[in-house]
Amino acid sequence: MTNLLQPVHRVLLLLIVLLTTAGSAAAQEGKSILVPELDGPWIQIAPNAPDVGEYKTGKENACDFTIFKSDDGKWHCISCIRGTSHFGQRLFYHWTTDHLASPDWTPVGMFENIERGTVGKGGATVSVQAPHHVKHGDKHYLFYNSYYAYCLISDDGTNWSQHKDVKGDTAFFRMGRDIYVMHDEDRKRWIAYYTGAYKDADGKRHDGMVARTAPTPEGPWSEDIIPVRTKGNPESPFVVKHDGRFYLWQQMSVYVSDDPLDFNDDESLIAHMTGKWFDGKYAPEVIRDGDDWYVTGYSRGIHLAKMRWVSKPESELAAWRPKWSAYLAEQARLRESQAPATTSPTQ
Repeated sequence: MTNLLQPVHRVLLLLIVLLTTAGSAAAQEGKSILVPELDGPWIQIAPNAPDVGEYKTGKENACDFTIFKSDDGKWHCISCIRGTSHFGQRLFYHWTTDHLASPDWTPVGMFENIERGTVGKGGATVSVQAPHHVKHGDKHYLFYNSYYAYCLISDDGTNWSQHKDVKGDTAFFRMGRDIYVMHDEDRKRWIAYYTGAYKDADGKRHDGMVARTAPTPEGPWSEDIIPVRTKGNPESPFVVKHDGRFYLWQQMSVYVSDDPLDFNDDESLIAHMTGKWFDGKYAPEVIRDGDDWYVTGYSRGIHLAKMRWVSKPESELAAWRPKWSAYLAEQARLRESQAPATTSPTQ
């Protein structure tokens, strides 16, 4: 009797497997993901070369920046200006406006009196880079890097002073560059993303997008360096939590994950917001103002555009990814041969 039942059992098992696989495929087919895309033209809010006075060289230009609202309702943009004659060759410059989406914000001037790191046998002053604002509770924090991570603090987002970590130091932790700090509310921790280096299981050093964690902005920050995104351009990370998931901007490429410390899944890529080989907008920040979303980036000035979230089926994204990869490979080939660029695939 047992031998007679075995074929029946095998058939039933096969049916269960087929039904389960079919159900999973159907669920995958019906799965949709919120994807960010541009919803209007780019508006220039700040020029490429603001008036830096005595530090003018004719080569100065705006790069990494941060945009935020102070408690009096004004919007602020603070940008790193490189190519100046200021020591370390970089300084911070400040613009304001009453309306986020208005062009040509009002220049305020240079951000001075911030601490800088030193390095080397001669104690050379290191450039300041990549300001990033985050508000938590009733405090405003303005992180930046200068060999180490530093932070300014403010009660109102207007008047700033140098902040100190839990040890009483102004240098929070050693890092690479392009710091971005986020409060991970669900896990009751803070995450500092930056462009740096990590070691693999064999102890080999790699460059990449990495992170440290801490219970508070003041630390103590972890000694462990976590590789967050080990592929692609590691510069200027920006992470947003939306609809229960985490979205990473790696320049204008956008990745989604349930884990804010891991965006390495090949299927996590969901968008490229400009759809171009040279995306034309760098070090992006994403800003929410009420129900409105905006994406910003620099390139010959600092620019802002309206953004929207669009639900797309996973099947559509799965079909787009290989087309995008093929487009990038073709652009790389054309760049080697100095041939004209081709039209990018639509999403």
